[in-house]
Amino acid sequence: MKIALIMGGLLFATVAGSAFWVNSLQSQIGTLKGNQMILEAKIQEQNEAIETALNNQKKAQNLMASLEKDKQEAMRNVNKLRKTFARHDLDELTLAKPELMQSKINRASKRVLENLEKLTDPNQFDEDVSDNT
Repeated sequence: MKIALIMGGLLFATVAGSAFWVNSLQSQIGTLKGNQMILEAKIQEQNEAIETALNNQKKAQNLMASLEKDKQEAMRNVNKLRKTFARHDLDELTLAKPELMQSKINRASKRVLENLEKLTDPNQFDEDVSDNT
C-alpha cells in the first residue's frame, strides 16, 4: 500500500509539473507570437522603405543620364562654336564691314537680352488663373 501511495504521489507530482510546464510553454508561445507579429510588421515597413529608396535611386539615375546627355549636347555646341570662331577673324571682318557687324551684334544682343528677360521674369512660374464662372 505504501508503494501505491508513493507511486500515486509521484504520478500526481509528474502531472502537476507537466501542467505547470505546459502552461509556461503556452505563455512563451503567446509572447513569441506577439513578437513575431511585431517583427513581421517592421519587416514590411523596411521592405517598403527599401522599395521607395530603390525607386528614388532609379529616378535619380534617369535624371543624371538625361542631364549628362544634355551636357554632352551643350559641349558639342560649344565645340562647334569654338571651331566657327576659330575660322573667322572677327577683327578683320569688323574693320572691313563695320555696318554689317554692327547690325549682327545688335540683333544678337537684342536676342540675348530678350532671353535674359524671359529667364529672370519673376512671374514666369505663376499659373494663369482662369475664371470659369
